[in-house]
Amino acid sequence: MVKIFYGKKGTGKSKIMVETANGLIGASKGDVVFIDDDNDLMYKLKHEIRFVNISEFPVKSIESFLGFTSGLIAENYDIDSIFVDGLTYFVKEPLESLSSFFQILDSVSSKFGIDFYFSINTDSEVLPESLSRYV
Repeated sequence: MVKIFYGKKGTGKSKIMVETANGLIGASKGDVVFIDDDNDLMYKLKHEIRFVNISEFPVKSIESFLGFTSGLIAENYDIDSIFVDGLTYFVKEPLESLSSFFQILDSVSSKFGIDFYFSINTDSEVLPESLSRYV
């Protein structure tokens, strides 16, 4: 499963992501990973969640992020869910160009049984049609 939470800054997307991730602890059979571009949410997450500050790694494009995510999965077969807060903050690519990325993650999700959750900040009220199926 791939799920996108989107909206303007300050609309509660990160809070929903943290609550969802915390809610999986105990209910999930595998590991939960939470990726963000700063440490602001680290102490709001339960300690069982693997927190990754993506700004500590040279990830600036969607291709490098896909490689980074693939490395996480290859290293830990027990990952059940991956949360990514503020994807477009660190990849700096327009939403319209992310369609193939989400299609790839959808197939990765099916193959490895991993759920992906993303928050995306946008001023637009509507996501591009190619991404709306993930809302």
